[in-house]
Amino acid sequence: MEWFKNLRIEWQIAIFTVTVAAIGGIIGLLMNTRDSSTPQTTIHQNGTGNTAFVAEENKGNVAGRDVILGIDGGEALNQLIRVSKEAGQSENEVKHLKQTVKQLEEQLAIHQLSTELAGESQVPQPTQEAKDIAAHIQDDAGPYAQALKAIAEGNNKQADEFLDETQKLLDHVQEQKDKAQTKIYMARMQNASYAGKPQDALQYCDKLTTLAGDDTLIMNKIAIVYHNNAQYQKAEPLMKRVLTIDEASYGRDHPKVARDLNNLAQLYQATNRLKEAEPLMKRVVEILENPGGESFPNVATALNNLAQLYQATNRLTEAEPLMKRAMAIDEASLGRDHPDVAIDLNNLAQLYQAINRLKEAEPLMKRVVEILENPGGEPLPNYAGALNNLAQLYQATNRLTEAEPLMKRVVEIVEKSLGKDHPNVATALNNLAMLYQATGRHKEAEPLMKRALTIDEASLGRDHPDVARDLNNLALLYKDTNRLKEAELLMKRALAIDEASFGKDHPNVARDLNNLAQLYKDTNRLKEAEPLMKRAIEIGEASLGPNHPDLATWLSNLAALYQDANRLKEAEPLMKRALTINEASYGRDHPDVASALNNLALLYQATNRLKEAELLMKRTLAIDEASYGNDHPKVARDLNNLAQLYQATNRLTEAEPLMKRAIDIYIDFTRRTGHPHPHLMAAFGNYSRLLVEMGDSKEQARAKVIAMAPDLFNQ
Repeated sequence: MEWFKNLRIEWQIAIFTVTVAAIGGIIGLLMNTRDSSTPQTTIHQNGTGNTAFVAEENKGNVAGRDVILGIDGGEALNQLIRVSKEAGQSENEVKHLKQTVKQLEEQLAIHQLSTELAGESQVPQPTQEAKDIAAHIQDDAGPYAQALKAIAEGNNKQADEFLDETQKLLDHVQEQKDKAQTKIYMARMQNASYAGKPQDALQYCDKLTTLAGDDTLIMNKIAIVYHNNAQYQKAEPLMKRVLTIDEASYGRDHPKVARDLNNLAQLYQATNRLKEAEPLMKRVVEILENPGGESFPNVATALNNLAQLYQATNRLTEAEPLMKRAMAIDEASLGRDHPDVAIDLNNLAQLYQAINRLKEAEPLMKRVVEILENPGGEPLPNYAGALNNLAQLYQATNRLTEAEPLMKRVVEIVEKSLGKDHPNVATALNNLAMLYQATGRHKEAEPLMKRALTIDEASLGRDHPDVARDLNNLALLYKDTNRLKEAELLMKRALAIDEASFGKDHPNVARDLNNLAQLYKDTNRLKEAEPLMKRAIEIGEASLGPNHPDLATWLSNLAALYQDANRLKEAEPLMKRALTINEASYGRDHPDVASALNNLALLYQATNRLKEAELLMKRTLAIDEASYGNDHPKVARDLNNLAQLYQATNRLTEAEPLMKRAIDIYIDFTRRTGHPHPHLMAAFGNYSRLLVEMGDSKEQARAKVIAMAPDLFNQ
């Protein structure tokens, strides 16, 4: 609660600053408050409803300041005193403020009277009339009033001295006004960020940049908002400037310097400058571990960030011990049920899922959900994200009926907490749509993807990287449903956005190139596809390194293109290299290894190397059964491939049970999800042709196929 108390006082001080600026800052405008061509002797009721004054000639009456300001001066003073007391200022400080306002009033009023009697808005001449007016200025008046008095009396040197003091006062007032404006812009920037209105937040970032000066706290917050909205070119110089200032102010080993290094490293990682990011992250860990003393807070966060970098660069065995150490630190210092421990658990679970240790990942993800669900209270932040991650794990393990309700719940939670047009809602909608797409429910997926795209375009702008992601998702859906022209347009737009956001050599650009090339390949535009695939590989090798799993995927895609073009000798070394990368990255029993084995096996089959193909297909089947279970659609794919190999070598009795089992898996999937698997009808066709080849008539084969799932055929 103390933080909220401090926040409240901070805002009261900001209000106080605005009040002083409203009264004192008007000094700089005094010479522009009247039309110089017309003497003004009568002032009518002002905008506040307060009755102003009539200046009577030769009486030297002093009037209220609210005529020029358009505010109730007495109320402004009362507000100033009230706010000052609430802000904790002493009676002496409040008394001084009263005196300051009194002086400002006198300056303003006397000068106002002098300009009215002179009939023009200018500094009075040193005449007897001016001296008579100046006589009303007290010796304890402010410097501006004293300067006017000195001018009226012909004391030029003293007038300059008082004007110097006035300039200092004006500079101070402007400084306080700028500070108050900065606080308001800061609050607006952060409020817009929380509300999912990044374009508004960026607008205030641009304004704050001119007001920040050398305030590292403000610059840092601006830079983070720029970073979070992919405005990396604006964020980087601010982060570097903050780092330089803090190193000079606190020394190279201060926790604030560690914070600055971490932020800059995160930017380098986001822009794929991983070699620049790593030494910064290591230095952060060294600072916070504080050799020879007690570790600083956030050392666990620093370890996690370094581990995430290792994971991004496929150094998984280096990432795991760092994540475990971070979790141990947080559990010891914060307790097992702290939200920071939930973050540690989630990171480790995501790593386990990436390397196919799914049985270890699941209990960690469930514990994250339990912590953030916060039994007995409101769910904690990131609860929806925890549910989503668990749903993704269920989807990966073919537990689709468990995944779908979790994803729907995520959408409901995020819509309720953030509003229906928040970017996080778009992410949740995309995830649910991807689940629908994976199960062939394209009609349900499409409106969700379109809504996600609309939300992100409205909230983030049409050229944001998240919009590129949405475009890619929708394009792949169009590709799956044979709407190829629409898909191509979206893919090209996604590519243009990512090239503009990240540069032409970023992995996201390689992904976009690969997607577009796959579309060209599937429409037999092989000459257009090949250079795109080669460029994607070049980008991957340069930015990710020669042994990254994403590179293995792109190598496999180019190999498939060569296979389609009957360039089999060129395809084989690419497939073998992809297999080697995946085995080195994940171990010999990972699903991605199975995919690489399957591709190479099909190539061997195409080149009549059937014994080699069979061995690879059997190994593929064993890996997928161990990874996903015996009833996963990927297992059905493996069974069908092996069965077709047996069929090609006239081993029909060995092929038949494999095809039948593949169909049973697809039927089970269809019944569990309520939606036909995309490969079910093709599997029926393969089995029917095999039965005919084994001696059944077409009618007999058809009857046997229908008997396997009469309920589905009736539908």
